[in-house]
Formats: sequence, C-alpha cells, structure tokens
Amino acid sequence: MKPLRILSLSFFVFAFSFVQAGDWPQWRGLNRDGLIAGEAPLEGLKKGAVAWKVPVGKGQGGLVLADGKLLMLHETEVGGKLMETAVLLNAATGKPIWQTPYAESWQYRNIYGPGPRVAPQIDGDLVFVQGVTGTLACLTLKDGELQWSVSYPKDFGAKWFGGNAPGSGGTAASRHGNNGPPVTDEKHIYAPAGGHNGASIVCLNKRTGKMVWKSGSDYAAYAGLMLAKLGGEQQVVMLTAANLAGYRSSDGKQLWSVPAVSGAARNIVTPIINGDTVTVASHTFGTFQVRIRKSGDGQVAEELWRNKDVRTNITSPVLIEGHLYGLGTTRGKNSDFVCINHKTGKVVWEKKSVFPDYVSVIANGKQLLVHGSNGNLWLLAASPKGYSELGQIKASQTSWNHPVYSNGILYVKDGKRDGDNMLTALKLR
Repeated sequence: MKPLRILSLSFFVFAFSFVQAGDWPQWRGLNRDGLIAGEAPLEGLKKGAVAWKVPVGKGQGGLVLADGKLLMLHETEVGGKLMETAVLLNAATGKPIWQTPYAESWQYRNIYGPGPRVAPQIDGDLVFVQGVTGTLACLTLKDGELQWSVSYPKDFGAKWFGGNAPGSGGTAASRHGNNGPPVTDEKHIYAPAGGHNGASIVCLNKRTGKMVWKSGSDYAAYAGLMLAKLGGEQQVVMLTAANLAGYRSSDGKQLWSVPAVSGAARNIVTPIINGDTVTVASHTFGTFQVRIRKSGDGQVAEELWRNKDVRTNITSPVLIEGHLYGLGTTRGKNSDFVCINHKTGKVVWEKKSVFPDYVSVIANGKQLLVHGSNGNLWLLAASPKGYSELGQIKASQTSWNHPVYSNGILYVKDGKRDGDNMLTALKLR
C-alpha cells in the first residue's frame, strides 16, 4: 500500500468534550441513530464536484468525523505485514495527519475482502479502534500514539472462528470478525468481547484499558452497542448472537434479556431506542419491539409487537416522526426498501427491488441519503405517504463502508476486494 497522496480536483450519554455542528464522531453519528442536525435540505441530487480524493487500502469500516478531522480505517503493508491501520485526515483537504497500525489484518477470501470492518470512534482527545480478530486499542487524537490495547481472545476468552459461526452446522456464512462497534461514556468503554464464559460484554477504563467489570456469556454479533436510560436504569443494550439484553452500566448486572436467535449465530442491525422502547431486526426472526419497565427489584422486557415477515439483513434503519425507514422485506428480498410504523410494526409502504443488498441510511430532516453497496447514492423523501425518489448519482465504487455527510459534503470510501480503492469528499450542495 502506497502512502496517501492527494489528487486535487475542482443526550445519548457520551463524553465528547466538544462537539461541533456537522460532527459524526462514531458509528451512525452522534447518537448512533443515523440522524444529522443542522444541515440544509438538498434540492435534488446532481453529480457533485469532487473536493478531494485519496487512494486508500481495503476494508469496510465506517468513517467518522469530529472537529474538522476525518478518521478512517484500512489495510496497509507495514514491515512486510498487512496491518489494520487508522488514518486521521484533514477533512477540508484530505491530507493525512497521522497513520497508526493497530492490528494484523485477517485475509478473508469472500466478496468483502480483508481489512477493518468496524467504525472507529473519536471521543474527546482519544480514538478507539477495533480489529477484526478482536484487538481493541486506544490512540491519542493528536498524534495517533497508542495508549493501550487488549485482545478479546487472549484477555477475555473469546473464540476466534475465522470460518463458520458456532452452531451453524458448517453451512452458514463465514464469521466476518469483530464488527460490533463499542460505545463510551464519560469514564468507560463498553465492548462486545464475546467471551463465552462471563465476558460477552466488558467495561474498561477508557484511559487505561483496565477492566471494570465483565458480564454475559453470549457470542458477540455485529450490532453496535447502545447506551440508554431505560425503565429508570442507565444501561448498555447489546444484541448478541442469541439475545437482546440490557446490562447496568455501573456494575454489569444483566437487567433483562429477550431471545433473539439468528441464523449463522449473527445479528447485525443496531437497536433503535426511543423512550423506553427497543426495536431490533434480523434476517431470521424479523422485527420486534419491547418496552423496558421496572418489575420489583429488577426489570422486564415487555413485547409490544412482532412482525416476523419484515426481515432486515444488514442495514440499520432510521426513525423519523414515528416511522422506520430502511431495507427489509416481506418476501425475502434484501433489496426492498420499507417504511414501518414504529408503534405498530405494520408495513406502511414497500418499494421492491430498487436497491442492492446493503445500504447505509442517513436522515437529514425529512430527507434520506441512501448509499448502496453498488456505489449509488439516492436522495429520498422520508414520508409515510409513499416512496419518493428525489435524485440519484454514482458516488463511489463498490462499498459497504458507512459514509459521513457533513456541511454539504459526502465523505465516502470504496471497499472493493480487488483493485484500487479511493476515499472521496463529494460536494452535494
């Protein structure tokens, strides 16, 4: 991998010490819900001017942005070894500020290819990165210096499969690595270690990496962790390979749990939290919603609705004015876009076979920016009245990387298994 070079062309409970308008410091944005604020609506889509482009390595990790700095993960060659590497760039120019390798890259041979597969996180003066094979590392935002690192397999007894997932009978898709993004609060980082004997989730001091508590015994899935106050208890919500559960953030006590078994021992979609409700979806069990409430000295998860027919494989939906928007279908096709009533779980409308099998959805007011794994970008109206396309352009090559939209610029990374990849800043207004 050659060094980066510039091709010049015309209270979700987080401890971010300073957040600016347009910041997207972690997986799915400031509140992990895919929503952005302060952006003017777009008047359609037309091929935007490219602010800058840089060649990058392989990998499917999402992008994050804070205080004018863009953070990206990719695969590079370091001393003859292929490494997962974090790169901080100036968001205005694309010029690299620092590059730090943090884990050896796993050489997948499937369609997604090798390299990182999880979004990093910028939290104040710290950066957190997670490797496919279970490395969790803390770097400084200023210069990328390594502060600490832990290994899920070595330190917490997690099993690394690198092949078929447990319980799949050897027929399921290969396990794609540790892809569930950890989450931070003022003092701690909560990580989906996946240790099968009491360390499914771990809480670490985010400054030192020292363990505060561990809990649970499920295998880790791919869904992002969420922090929320539900039923009066501050907790971490985790969708594992087998259950949806809440763990008290102060001590790791499991407060409630609901079975959520999926095929290939995986769950991918990040839970949607609204009030005391949690909504989850899978390609196996469909979509359901629970309300978390106090019960005696503990908590219970009361099921409000379940729609077994609306199945979502990879795409995490967004919630806008009582409706969920994202990929999901009643007929088993991953490329159908649906609008679901958040209160009832009923399908309001469905657009068939327009999209590829994965899209990233960013909500800007009553508009949706939808970036597909085929590189296409759609602008949709977010309305329960029906599907309304406002524009479509080609924004990238093949990509499963979640982009960032900030101050009228879409930052998007190619994720091709073979050939050259680019990171592009594309002006949309």
